[in-house]
This record gives sequence, structure tokens and C-alpha cells, in this order.
Amino acid sequence: MSPTPKLQLAFELWPVEDQARWRAAFKVGDRFDEAGLGAHLAESTRKAQRESYARFLGYISKKRRDLLSLPPHARIDRNIVADYVAWRRSFRRDLRLAIDLRQLRGALRLTCPGVDYSWLLTITKRIAAATPCNPRRYHLVTSERLYALGIELMDKAIGAAETAKQVSKTHAFQYRDGLIIAFLALIPVRSRTFSAIRIGKHLVKAGDVWTLEIPAADTKSHRALDYPVAEELSARIDVYLQRFRSHIPGTEKHTGLWASNLGRPMCEDAIYVAVCKRTTKAFGFGNLHRFRHAAASFWSIHDPTNVRGAKDLLGQMTFATTETHYIMAQSRLAGRVLRQVIDMERGRSSGS
Repeated sequence: MSPTPKLQLAFELWPVEDQARWRAAFKVGDRFDEAGLGAHLAESTRKAQRESYARFLGYISKKRRDLLSLPPHARIDRNIVADYVAWRRSFRRDLRLAIDLRQLRGALRLTCPGVDYSWLLTITKRIAAATPCNPRRYHLVTSERLYALGIELMDKAIGAAETAKQVSKTHAFQYRDGLIIAFLALIPVRSRTFSAIRIGKHLVKAGDVWTLEIPAADTKSHRALDYPVAEELSARIDVYLQRFRSHIPGTEKHTGLWASNLGRPMCEDAIYVAVCKRTTKAFGFGNLHRFRHAAASFWSIHDPTNVRGAKDLLGQMTFATTETHYIMAQSRLAGRVLRQVIDMERGRSSGS
């Protein structure tokens, strides 16, 4: 399969009407004006829909430039979508194409409110259903193995620093990456939430242990979450803050837990790259979302009776009306259960 070309049409090159409609879709409302249809969407969803829409406009600008002068709703029908799908299939697998079409439908519903795009959803489902499914192997690497990798990386960083009799930036990065992996193994929050962690605001210490407190504004479900951090991991956080974090440039300028080499907190992409580099070397995969699958798989293997609790650990909602404090209590309990099971598994391994 050939490399994917740059398909997206830059926003500043979109037709003027498309730009105006897109901005209006995300307008924040006040007492006088209603909010745009997309104002409630998470940043990750906005980005995915914008990219899908930009790819479709990229196709129009390359292959059907005559359509650019038409209003957005007049540029797309079943025949245009058929041509678009055929064009995309030369460099994109059908499963990814189906996902992209679903995001395109979401974008069209924002820019063309009132237009019925149910037919596009039907096409998307047909493409997805016809796609051969490769069995996922998320269960092969579950939380205890990810946690062990994080501990190993941190221990090696400590050992290397002691041998060198000083902490280098390389040691600090290795310890940081190990801590990220161990942290996500126990508390697999979404990457946007994870990158937003600030010391003293989201990560708060009480006695000898830390607590992760995620406000509703920083979660996809818009529900506050509260996770206790295990004693062992709390001690590892202390070591990071006391011995390693200060050796990463610019940490005195911000309170981001995950410091980058650029003098600011790591962004989602930077965390993704750092973690995937480590997990690819150890396990052969590089996908940050695997931590969430790993947690659910681990729970289903070791505590199948209570596996429904995994949704609380992951901060997911399967029912519409649940009070904020109930979700916080459930996430705290879920984090504690996973931590206890991992501790037991580690105890068995060390004793064997």
C-alpha cells in the first residue's frame, strides 16, 4: 500500500462559507446567543471531524474542483461519496476509511444542520461490515506487564544515575517514561486528561500517598474522577519530583507533571511518542490506547464476576443519569481494586 499523500485542504483554503459555518458550529453561547452545535464536543472529536472534512475538501479540490463553488450540502451525494471512497481506497484500508466517513458525517451535521445524512451512515456501516477483522491481541499484554516495564525502566534509571554519580537528562527521561507507563498501567486515563495533570492541582498529596483528582472539564465524559495512587507508585512519584524532574530543562517554569525537553509540559503527542518507543521495544506494539484495553483485559481475566467495574476505572458512562459524586466514588473503588490485584500478581511472581 502506497504512502498516504497529504490529503487535507488547509483551513485557510476552505471556501469562505465552509470556514464561517465551521466557526459558527463551535461558538460558545451566552445569555443572548445560543451555542454552536459542536460547542459541547471534546477537542479530540473536533480535531477528528475537522481532519475528515478537510480530507473530503482535499479530494474535491483535486478531483472535482467544479464543486467548490457550491454550498456545502450540494457538494456531496451518493455518487460523489462512491468516487471519494474509490479514490481513498488506493492508500487507505477500509476499516480506517469507515471510521473517517463516520467522522465526515459528524462534520457535515455541524456545517449543514437539518440535512439528512442517514444514507452516509448506511454506507459507512456497509464498508465496515465488509472489512475482514483481524483478531485483536490486547489481552496478550495486560496491566501487570506494563506496570512491571515501568518499574524496570525507573530502577534502571536510578542504577545508571548512581553508577555515574550524577543524574543526567537521559536518566531523567528514562525515569519519567517509566513512571508514565507504571502510572497508566494503574490509572489508564485518556491521553488528553493524562497530559493535563498539574502538580498540586490534579495530583495532590495527603500524607505519604498521592491522589489524582480529575475535574469534569478535563474528562471526555464531563464527569469528575478521583483515583488513589498506590503507595509504591506514590513513592516513585516522590523520587521523580525530588531527584529527576529538575534535570529536565524548564521545569521551574511550570507545574506539569510530565516535563518535556522544551521547557513546558509534554503534549499528548509527545507522551504518545515517548511511551510507544518504550512499549514497542519491550512488547512489539506502540499504541497508548492499549493501556485501557490492558486494564479491562486484566480485570476480565482475574475478576470476571466484577468486570463491569472496569467502566468506572476507565471513566466510561453506559447510562445517562449518574450523579457526579457516584462516579467519583466508583472510580476510586475501581482504581483500588485494580491496584490490589496487580500487587497480588507481583507478589506471586516474586515469590515463585
